[in-house]
Amino acid sequence: MTIPARLFAVTMAAILSGVLAAPAWAQISLLAPSGLITAVGAGDVDKVKSLLIHGGKPDSTDIEGTSVLIFAIKADNPDMVAALLAGGAHVGMPDKQSNTPLIWAADVGDPIVVKQLLAAKAKVNQENQQGLTPLMAAARNGRIDAMEALLKAGAAVDKSDYTGRDAMAWAADSRTPAAAALLRQFGAH
Repeated sequence: MTIPARLFAVTMAAILSGVLAAPAWAQISLLAPSGLITAVGAGDVDKVKSLLIHGGKPDSTDIEGTSVLIFAIKADNPDMVAALLAGGAHVGMPDKQSNTPLIWAADVGDPIVVKQLLAAKAKVNQENQQGLTPLMAAARNGRIDAMEALLKAGAAVDKSDYTGRDAMAWAADSRTPAAAALLRQFGAH
């Protein structure tokens, strides 16, 4: 048997016996959600704290690039957000569309989570790739309490996204008169 034929035979025998199957399983397990993502999805704050203490990465993401902090925000779970921030989650880590955790929190509208992120030094005027700010995200959904927290933290009322719309235009679209009134109190036109 020639060397290439012998190499082929040995390789095929290894594949058939499962010796070389490990990399395929490793690749599949890379696509599976981490224990931290699973625990955040289940709303298990104690499990998240335990995983963080034992080396879990607070900035873990799924295959879409969504961080565990953003998952906790989308679930409207202030206790989970607090646990992740205490465990070292990066408060400004955006998703693939450059939506920051604060943009997501403003969109969801929970003022507690918005205040948690602001206290952790989230940038109040950081834009996503369309120029949308957290204030605009809150205004487009009429999230008055979130808007108020953002405005008190210094959110710019006159900033426009890349389509030329500012928070007042987004508030008008939300058909929430209280949102427009709040923006006017903070100097919007």
